[in-house]
This record gives sequence, structure tokens and C-alpha cells, in this order.
Amino acid sequence: MRFKIALLSISAACAVFAGAQGHAPTDFKVRLAEVGVMSAGDDDAEKPKMLPPDARIVVPPGKLAVFHLRYDFPRDVKSRLFLGPNFKESELDEDPFGTSGSGLLSGKGSITKIIVLGAGGAEPYKQALLLKSVRISGEIESAKGAPRNNSFFICDVPVNVLFADKEEDGKRAKVLEPEPSPAHDPKLGVVDSAKLAKAKSSTPRGFTDDLDKAFAKAKTEGKLVYACFSGSDWCGWCMKLEREVLSKQEFVDGVKNDFVLVFIDSPRNKEVLSEHAKAANELLVKKYWIDGFPTALIFDGDGRKIGETGYRKGGAAKYAEHLMKFRKK
Repeated sequence: MRFKIALLSISAACAVFAGAQGHAPTDFKVRLAEVGVMSAGDDDAEKPKMLPPDARIVVPPGKLAVFHLRYDFPRDVKSRLFLGPNFKESELDEDPFGTSGSGLLSGKGSITKIIVLGAGGAEPYKQALLLKSVRISGEIESAKGAPRNNSFFICDVPVNVLFADKEEDGKRAKVLEPEPSPAHDPKLGVVDSAKLAKAKSSTPRGFTDDLDKAFAKAKTEGKLVYACFSGSDWCGWCMKLEREVLSKQEFVDGVKNDFVLVFIDSPRNKEVLSEHAKAANELLVKKYWIDGFPTALIFDGDGRKIGETGYRKGGAAKYAEHLMKFRKK
């Protein structure tokens, strides 16, 4: 069967909105260089044919969408690159996509990232999906043992990649509209940190930002403590966790009898923090050796760590069910 192909169009490059230790934002450059399609089991003898960024591609069932990124970073810092689908939460009942991560990178180079439907591409979604945006982000840290900078860059790249199903030729594909980045500039396709809007508080409803008080409450009431370390205005996966889980009343109601919820934020805009959080949060990140966001630690009422988790797909109810496993230990 012939599949209708979809146009993949991109901006020329991604720009960084956060500098790192003596470097300007423009010192960090990432761009989408090539695109392609490959089978989940391709080996070195069957490398995918990579095409220019503006090539027309379609992803049949069981195949992977391949994105070849080129980066140019300062050599005295390292960064971990992420690429994933970007679409509004309301577009689908669940997130059917899987993505790949990267190791720490510096200097000039290239890396290949994939986006796949279902488990290894073998379980396509119930209908064809037209993806219109991918989000490239990166975590910057020192390469010489200096304290972690916790800076991120985010770039939303417009695409039109058709993930086809067995029957669909693309005409009736579900169009996934992109979720805008904070302060997203549609002309540049990048985040401008200077335009980040101020908010009264970044702490989700039903959470506290005081870990010590949470320990005391948990001990008195016989509960556990769920402490989420986040970067609410720059970390893409943190935003996803808050949007899909932490902000949902279904989640708060589902765990409130067993957990005291704590939100420990490390935002770029410090105005969203209480005075207590401004003084305490950075120290807590160092105390508990938090080296990636989001990270969620589970404690008992005496402050003993009994578990660790982070982002998990599936929504509020499944996340609440996941936390109950710590309660049963």
C-alpha cells in the first residue's frame, strides 16, 4: 500500500535562552540537520536513508522517525540533549510516543534522536497522527566539576510528520497542535527568558513548599512525604509532569490521605517563590544531590528517604496508583 507523504518543514536553527558560566546564549547552537525513517530493528548494515530537513517523509506502522541534530557548544561545559513530540495535552487521551535521550556533549558534533509510536513501534495509535512540532531542549552543566548550572535551552521546531496507521493515508489523520513554550516567540521559534511572565506562586494547589513542616505533618498524621524537585519555567519534562499530573485535582485527591505533597522549585523567575523557598530550595537541591529535573523523593515522617521517582506517562490516576506502591512497602 502506498502511504501519503507529509511535508517536514523546520526553522534554520534553535537558539539558547539560558547562558552558562561566562558564556552568552548565542554560544550554544543546535539545529535539525537531517530527517529519515527506519525500522525498529535496523542494524549497521541497514542504516536509514537520511534526507535534508525539508524532505517529505511518512512514518508507516512499526517504523521510527529519525532526527539528526548538529550541535556547537563551548568545550568547557557539557549538555544533555532531548528531542520529543510537542503537542497540547488535550489532543490525545494519553501520550503514545516514546523518545530517546543522550549522554553529555560538548564542542561540535552530531547526534541522532528518534520518536516512535507504542512499544518499539509495534503498537501504533488507534489512528494516524500528524505531528506539527518537536521540542529540542538541553541541560547545561560544568564539564570540570564546578557546581551544576541548571540552565536549559528550549526550541520548538515546526514539523509536519505523518505517523500513518494500517488503513489511513493521512487524509483523516488527527492533527496534533503544538503546546507553546513559555514566552514562545513564533517568529523565532525560541523561548525568550526576558519575556517570562511573573506569577503569584509556582507551587501547585494542594502542595506546600516547606519540607520541614511537611515532615512534621506526615509524622503526626502517619503519612509519607512526596517531594518534587522541579524547574517550573524552563524544564520541559517538569512542565509536562505538572500539566499532566501535579496540577490535577484528581491526583491531589487520590493521594492526600497517604501523602503530604511538597513542591521544591528552582525556577529562573524567582518571583514565583515564597521567601522561605528562596532561602531553602537551593540548599535542599544540594543536600539531596538532585542532579536532574524533575526528581521526586519519597520520605517517611522522620525524613528518611524510602524511594525516588520522576515523570511517568499515563496521567493523574496512574501516577497516584504508582505512588501507592511506596505506601505498601
